[in-house]
Amino acid sequence: MSKKKKIKALEKELKRVKEKLYSNNNEKLILANVLFNINEELEESLHQEKRFIASVSHELRTPMTSIIGYGELLEDTELNAKQKRYVHSIQQSSSYLLSLVNDLLDVAKFKDKRVELTPRITDITDIISECAILIDSKISKHVKFQVQVPTFDYKIKADEKRLKQIILNLLSNAAKFTKEGTIELYVDKIEERANKQLFMTIHVKDTGGGIPTDMVDTLFEPFLSTDKTQGTGLGLFISQELASLMDGNIRVVSEEGIGSHFILTVNVQKSMAKEIGKGLIGTNILMYSPSSTFVDSIIQEFERMSMQSFEHYDSKHRGIKYLVSEVLPKAKRYNIFILDVDVLKKDAIILAKMFLLMNPNIKLVAYLTEDYGEILETFHLSIYKPQGYQSFIRKIERFYGKRVLSSPKHDYTDLKILLVEDVEINRIYEVEMLKNFFGIECDTAEDGLIALNKVKKNAYDLILMDMRMPVMDGLESTRKIREFNKDIPIVCMSANVYKEDKMAAEDAGMNNFIEKPLERSDIETTLVKLINSQLLSQKKKRINYKERVEKFLKQNFDDVIVANLYRAAVGSIAEGVSNIEEHSNKIIATKALREDFHKLKGVLLNLGLEEIASQASQLQRYAEDEDVLSLQELQKEFVISLNEFLEDSLN
Repeated sequence: MSKKKKIKALEKELKRVKEKLYSNNNEKLILANVLFNINEELEESLHQEKRFIASVSHELRTPMTSIIGYGELLEDTELNAKQKRYVHSIQQSSSYLLSLVNDLLDVAKFKDKRVELTPRITDITDIISECAILIDSKISKHVKFQVQVPTFDYKIKADEKRLKQIILNLLSNAAKFTKEGTIELYVDKIEERANKQLFMTIHVKDTGGGIPTDMVDTLFEPFLSTDKTQGTGLGLFISQELASLMDGNIRVVSEEGIGSHFILTVNVQKSMAKEIGKGLIGTNILMYSPSSTFVDSIIQEFERMSMQSFEHYDSKHRGIKYLVSEVLPKAKRYNIFILDVDVLKKDAIILAKMFLLMNPNIKLVAYLTEDYGEILETFHLSIYKPQGYQSFIRKIERFYGKRVLSSPKHDYTDLKILLVEDVEINRIYEVEMLKNFFGIECDTAEDGLIALNKVKKNAYDLILMDMRMPVMDGLESTRKIREFNKDIPIVCMSANVYKEDKMAAEDAGMNNFIEKPLERSDIETTLVKLINSQLLSQKKKRINYKERVEKFLKQNFDDVIVANLYRAAVGSIAEGVSNIEEHSNKIIATKALREDFHKLKGVLLNLGLEEIASQASQLQRYAEDEDVLSLQELQKEFVISLNEFLEDSLN
């Protein structure tokens, strides 16, 4: 082949290769473009899915506000025992529906890695006991429910709500699939690690039908349920994800036809030592029930506190005739009578009324397994089994303590509040709730634009602002209000519960965020806290503390003793203020502050200053929970009151 022909052949081959290369590049570009479009569509689809779930959650949460809310309003009216049971059933069903909505939202959050834990000081004994009580009514009567409630001399720091969610899910499954035999709930292992970390193992064991072998491997996947007739298949998936967030997991050992054993491990933090029963020192308590290790533990706890005023009569050896003939005549000496209603059943109401007749001031506590309807109307407090003895004592302490030290009753009737809510039925409920529970009359607006115009023309103390509304939403309305009013507190009320929604509310200029469905407790913990710290401190009338204290002390002491007591109190309060200032300047001093507030509470109660003492009690709780934000807000008002007391002492 000649040189010319070789060159021509090579040029032809080069041209063919170039054409092929061009074709390949073109195909790659087409493929890249297709992949890009698919990716765009997938991202848009995922975005649409998130928006859909968020929208469904919002639309379901909004009517839940009125369903749950009107249940609370109805519960606050005069009801007979049957009506109370009906209302209780409505509230239980509403809570279940809300939990399903929350499950859907949780799945979306987990997929998007947007679930965050909120650890706070809590008690594992209470968590186990409350879960057991909540699930007890769902367990078949042919099933024995065995609960080993642990007793610890310390509290833990954990996300109480999420930990309960896991345990209740495991118990609900056990209750659903176990028709006879036993269900066990117990904690068998607490491993203490570095930096006060506790590795805890919780067991839920049942003798139900067990899990089919072909489903064990997919048990913790979403939307796959072992029950083909009901259930969303989300509970175990969410529980496993939550356990993972707590540096633990859930394992299962199951044999079809024999039963299942779920082992939950979580990592929590060890917190402060527990103090229980101190509020009952000096109180005379009578208890009538069968002897048990539970009762022995209560007796030992009171003996440890050097409390000699607890008497227990064993119902197995001391019948009702003995109680009536020997104990009833001494009824006036007792402050509290605890009665195991399961022992006497219908006769319990007769005995309770006899003690009330002999001592109208006695407080009756029913200890029981099931709801006995009208029988319980005579009792002041009902505590349901099973119960840890420490939890039992604390419940009585909290109940009885309300008589001695109740929360301060502020007059909110002069506050002017604007409620901005587009859904009419929710708006009516929210107006009723604020009026019934807090005596607050509200002005209302149906959307953000109406709210904006009303704020321009009127002076309000507080705005409750919905987020999603027609015409103008809550965020835009808040931004426009902040252009001319920087000070008015604005609280966001929304069924949008993603973290970015809360951040958007804060960025717009809102002071706080309340999740819908709105409940009374939300107002008590969030709204009242805001009003107390930002408004009441400005509106509070100046009290002459010296006159008030001297008048109180002179009821029991002569002038010389009054002067000495007052002088000593001034010194104690001055020292307390100094300690609070010192400990508040330290980064971690909540334990020291807790002691400061505890000491001041005692001094203030002895002076008859119950309202300020109640603030000290609340501050003590905030310090125990390490709730620094709430602590700082209320502490300002508390210290102002103490300084006013000290100023009056100089006159």
